[in-house]
Amino acid sequence: MGAIRRSLAVLFCVVVTASVGRAQADASPAERALLQMANQFRAAHGVPPLTWNGELARAARKHARLMVSADGDLEHQYPGEPDMIARAAEEGAHFSAVAENLAGRGQTAAQLQQIWMITPTHRANLLDPKMNVVGIGVIESDGLLYAVEDFAQSVPTPRRGVIEGQVMGALQRAGISSVKMTEAARSNCESQSNASPGAKLVVHWEGSNPGQLPDVVAQRISQGSYQSAAVGACPSAQAGQGFTTYRVAVLLY
Repeated sequence: MGAIRRSLAVLFCVVVTASVGRAQADASPAERALLQMANQFRAAHGVPPLTWNGELARAARKHARLMVSADGDLEHQYPGEPDMIARAAEEGAHFSAVAENLAGRGQTAAQLQQIWMITPTHRANLLDPKMNVVGIGVIESDGLLYAVEDFAQSVPTPRRGVIEGQVMGALQRAGISSVKMTEAARSNCESQSNASPGAKLVVHWEGSNPGQLPDVVAQRISQGSYQSAAVGACPSAQAGQGFTTYRVAVLLY
């Protein structure tokens, strides 16, 4: 344990609120080893495995190179560098949550993994059941390893009609019997107007789960006498930020 402490001078972790066989061919042996050890650790605690994500791996490697060149304390963001969310998004990753583990000056991948398993914040990231993908970057410098693990809760981006269908189902479960998708609602979503001809109430929201109504919307429906609704979805205002969210407009009549 003393040797491990000496070789791992700095470790750090942050949260912002793959199975080995599927790891990409360009993953290094150390990266594949860390992926395997992460999934073995998760399996031992009844947590589903992480899937390798190439976009996150590219972001992790870029940050690992900066960690080596900085030659000081490990940081999640260096001067002039985008933050963790932006780095992942720039590489094309889409997610509803992200987290990151950093480690430096380790002699082996197993040493890095050992410290991550026994320190609370790193351990929490490794065992977070919400996280389903990971990208790992490992850089060797002067015989020592520097590693970055970027975890994410990957969320698919369904077609607009699929999003609208999920919202319609949520409205029906809330007591609105007549619900349909209309071009008027889609146009309202894009314009973000607070009014629409004939509508008693117009509501907009943006979120990652189109099948769940925001509490305030459910409350307004329960308090009002609405007979029907029109639903429209449009591109999210956060589309370029990596987070997979959906913008929705509901016209209540």
